Amino acid sequence: MLGAIGSFLVTGAMISAIYALIAIGFTMIFGVGGVLNLAHGGLIMLGAYGFLVVTSSSTVEFLAIPPIAGLAVAIAVGAVASYGLYVGLVEYIEDNPVITFLATLVVALILAELAIVAFSSSPRGLVNLAPGSSGQSVGLRVTNLEIVAFVTSWVAIGLLWYYVTRTDDGRSILATSMSQRGAQLTGVDLPSVKAKTWLIAGALAGLAGVFIGTLQQTSPTMWLDPLALAFIIVVIGGIGSIKGSIVAAYLIGYLETLTVTLLGSGFRGTFSLVVLVIVLLVMPQGLFGREWVHE
Repeated sequence: MLGAIGSFLVTGAMISAIYALIAIGFTMIFGVGGVLNLAHGGLIMLGAYGFLVVTSSSTVEFLAIPPIAGLAVAIAVGAVASYGLYVGLVEYIEDNPVITFLATLVVALILAELAIVAFSSSPRGLVNLAPGSSGQSVGLRVTNLEIVAFVTSWVAIGLLWYYVTRTDDGRSILATSMSQRGAQLTGVDLPSVKAKTWLIAGALAGLAGVFIGTLQQTSPTMWLDPLALAFIIVVIGGIGSIKGSIVAAYLIGYLETLTVTLLGSGFRGTFSLVVLVIVLLVMPQGLFGREWVHE
């Protein structure tokens, strides 16, 4: 009994950390620019495939580098792609939310099609960053990869939290998410802040892509579930709230872990949708969101 409870707590904590990583970038972009970036899932996929290309000798043999270095490449791929998406497209259309919404969806679909052309539609496995497992001596079975994913995710979240709350550069992002007009009046360069936000969100997406692609599978359609998950978490936590995304990620992570344990993987997302509906009915702004007003 104690072993089962321990496994539930540990597994829920591991998966929730990755869920938080997925959702934070999504909510930052909406909080700062009011953009629902449907290409966020595509950036997660790009991170996974970027890692695959540089670490797997079966893909490009002379590019096979150590997995840790491949992780850095995946982060860079996600960051550069996200930044390029903003400065090359979104910056010119973000004043029209509907067009931006549709454009980012089209980008995600294009990325999926390009992945099919380049790698086929067959799922691929990624090189394991940390093979093996731990915890058998205390009745737990936790893979080393899950531990690495948990620690790395929280290091990334901690660094982001410090940057946003303790540095002038980061505070400009926080100020912009609260009020664009107020931020402008204090001398904040809005285009620069938005570009930095997309860069950070892409980096987090690339990092998450490696862990999702390794723990599950890497495929051209792998972006769909993370995107839906990010949307659910962000709405529950409060759109634009980093703290809300973290809390909601753990709520959904533990709820899904309990559901899979008791009912099976086929019911994984059922109760998350129930919680989403309840939150929308009772607290439309989310757990830590704020009422949006016209400036």
